[in-house]
Parts: sequence; C-alpha cells; structure tokens
Amino acid sequence: MTTDQKRVLLKQLFLQNAFVKDADKGYVVAESFNLAIDPDILELASRCWADIYQHRKDIEAVVGLPDAGTRLAPLLAEKIHAHAILPSKRVPHPPGAWKDVVSYSNTSFTTNKDEVVSHIGFVRSGMKVLLVDDVVAHGNTAVAAIQALQQANVDVVGLAVLFDKAWQDGIKRIEQETKVKVSSLISLEKITPTGDLVLL
Repeated sequence: MTTDQKRVLLKQLFLQNAFVKDADKGYVVAESFNLAIDPDILELASRCWADIYQHRKDIEAVVGLPDAGTRLAPLLAEKIHAHAILPSKRVPHPPGAWKDVVSYSNTSFTTNKDEVVSHIGFVRSGMKVLLVDDVVAHGNTAVAAIQALQQANVDVVGLAVLFDKAWQDGIKRIEQETKVKVSSLISLEKITPTGDLVLL
C-alpha cells in the first residue's frame, strides 16, 4: 500500500469516527484516534509517518507532546528506528528522577487554560528529535515546545500530527514562528453549518 493509499484509508476511518462536539469553538472529537486509541489506526498512522521521515536516518529521539502525543510516540519511534523516546509530562514540576529537563508553558485550546506547564526530560544539546502530537488547532502547545527545545540547542526535525484544523491556522503559525515543518496526515478544511466535517 502506498503512502497516499494509507492516508486515504485514514481519512475514511476518521470520518467514520469523528464528530463535532462544539462547532463554535471548532472542537472535534475522534475517539479512536486520540482518546481510546485504536491500535490498528496507530499502526497505519505510524507507517505513514515512517514513509514521510524515511530519509531522515539521523533522528535520535521521538517526543510525544502531552497528553495524547505520549501515547503515539512509542510505535512511531520503532518505525523510524529512533534510539530513544524522551519522557514528557504536563505537570507543575517534573519528576525528581528526571535530568536535563526542558520546560515550557502555553495557553491550551483543549483544556481552556491560560497557562499549562509541561516538561521534557533527558534532553541533550545537539540532539535531533521528532515531535508527535494528536492534533494541531491554534499551534500554542507546539510553538512553545519547539521554541523551548530550540533554545536548548535541540534540532527539531519535524512535527508529526494525526490531524489539523486548517481554518485555525495552527500549522501556518508553527512553521512561520519555528521554521519546523509539520506533517499532518488528515487536514480538516471546515465544519459546515450542519455540523459536518469537510477534509482537504
């Protein structure tokens, strides 16, 4: 199966699973993609990402942005043969056993909070890392995480996401502010007045 065929299948599965929870806020729920994750969907998505990043033999670590991204990271890391999966948590303070911690804070569309603090552990200067997350909306979390890692002299080689909401311009913002390319497998163009999802 080609990468395009895999993505078409993912889009079909997404449309079968996803629904609009709050049209005004643009809040979309796709339970088997990022909540109660279907292993078959994660396998298919990880194979797509592996196709996209197969030319990058230098990726040392994968970081899943909390919370959903941390559950996507292990299989992706296996598929691209990364050497490590760095831990990340959305908590006020990192665990005591962690070292070389990069911390960042951001406003969160999902949780509707003005300041959410997160941490990534065991970060070494000069590392090449790939980030992964479930969804990009406005891009707040990704921009904060990428900029914090870049300030720690980490080379963020890309951000892999399951889906994005194009009308909220998160991908455009991430790429403009961080110069990191986002690889989204499913892009939502809009929500219709009747509450249907339209994909690009």
